[in-house]
Amino acid sequence: MRVSITASAADLAKASGDLLVVLLDDEMRLSLYKTNPLYREAESVLKRVQEKLLLEPLISCGHHFDIRFANVLCVPLRLEAHKEPDDQVRSAAAKAMDYARRHNLENISFLLETKAGLRAVPLICEGLLLGAYEFTNYKASKYPRREMNAVILVHASNLRAARATVKRREIACAAANHARDIVNLPGSELPPEKLAAYAKKLATKYGLAFNLLKAADLKREGYVGVLAVGAGSVNSPVLFTLEYRGARHKQVDVALVGKGVTFDTGGISLKPWDKMWEMKMDMSGASTVIHTMEAIAQLKPKLNVVAVVPSAENRPDARAYLPGDVLKYKNDVTVEVHSTDAEGRLILADGLLHAQDKFAPETIVDVATLTGACVRALGPDFTGIMANDAPLAQNIIRSGARSGEKLWELPLPVEYDEMIVSKIATIKNIGGALAGAQTAGLFLQHFVNEGVKWAHLDIAGTAYYDKERRQFLQPGATGVMVRTLTDWLMEA
Repeated sequence: MRVSITASAADLAKASGDLLVVLLDDEMRLSLYKTNPLYREAESVLKRVQEKLLLEPLISCGHHFDIRFANVLCVPLRLEAHKEPDDQVRSAAAKAMDYARRHNLENISFLLETKAGLRAVPLICEGLLLGAYEFTNYKASKYPRREMNAVILVHASNLRAARATVKRREIACAAANHARDIVNLPGSELPPEKLAAYAKKLATKYGLAFNLLKAADLKREGYVGVLAVGAGSVNSPVLFTLEYRGARHKQVDVALVGKGVTFDTGGISLKPWDKMWEMKMDMSGASTVIHTMEAIAQLKPKLNVVAVVPSAENRPDARAYLPGDVLKYKNDVTVEVHSTDAEGRLILADGLLHAQDKFAPETIVDVATLTGACVRALGPDFTGIMANDAPLAQNIIRSGARSGEKLWELPLPVEYDEMIVSKIATIKNIGGALAGAQTAGLFLQHFVNEGVKWAHLDIAGTAYYDKERRQFLQPGATGVMVRTLTDWLMEA
């Protein structure tokens, strides 16, 4: 469903619609002043929830309060008690929107008439836009209405800031939802060359420079990782770039590198069958960096940013690469392959090298569904971040907090580097049973040049949910890190 959001001054004498949503925090600071005709009703609802006499939002007829809304929905945020405060607002907004679409309502408004209510504007936008997402390529929507209009009613002094916030959140959330679309596609529908074609179409639409290296180009230029991983598939590997120029200087400020394994069987080190179908999501990192470029192309930060996507399909075949193979990379690092199912770091190494060789960026951020170890350590709500620059890591973490995407920093201890030392090569591509997320990060660090600021985001646990969670009402891809990276680039 498409949700169109606007911000207007809170004046219940003029506002009207099918549903007015009142979000109730315990201090009643977000939505209402005491002079509002809804205040006593809201106070009563909140008290009943606190006494556990009411366990769900309360719907009332608008005419009881002499306002021009057919219905009023009071939503106490403490009903979302097992969430952080900002996520309480996002989830409540998503569920209010879901109530409206289940009842075929077209116009929904959120009341934030207090000055303090401004902080809830971005949260409501995110709840609405991410919660309304549906993947309908193969199954019709269960809702009759395809569009909904949402109005956020704010204090007059907040109106200008609210409108700017709405615009920015609409762009970032739309990009995140587009990222979800292509991750949700079956792997057979989006092999590497089709992913590149999709990115090229997006680049053309938004005026981004695009460049593509096909298999012959990769071989000529020595990108051994992506060639090895893609060797077992009939679908050839590729490496492509998107380039945004928003600054006058020539220096590339930031390179985003995204893992683009369009389907991962594990190769010769074959995965178990029962969850293999989810491996269509192993290109989530690529989708994140592609759609971050979509967002910043519209928001226009004064930076020069490139996205680099190495992409391959990891399948077993007579030509597939083998455990025990040794790959020699362009920077003379040799890698002994112990598992063909640790393929993401092999193609990311090529992406990191290409970013530095062709663009010489000041900062690199790579994004990948890289390790099950990160999922086991941090669970489904925290992206792991590792970095060689503390301020870089903290800035990204702060952007994640503003965007509702939590990150947790993991160390890159030099002592653990010995876990990936190979007996016959520089390093091996797995480090054993312990500290798997960190040894993957340390592997990648071998391909980052001295003096380049670098962060690695492991989204293995956060890129895909198999059930409803937080404001994501439809299971599947989450588009994680699109909003965080967009915020980070806009605030840089």
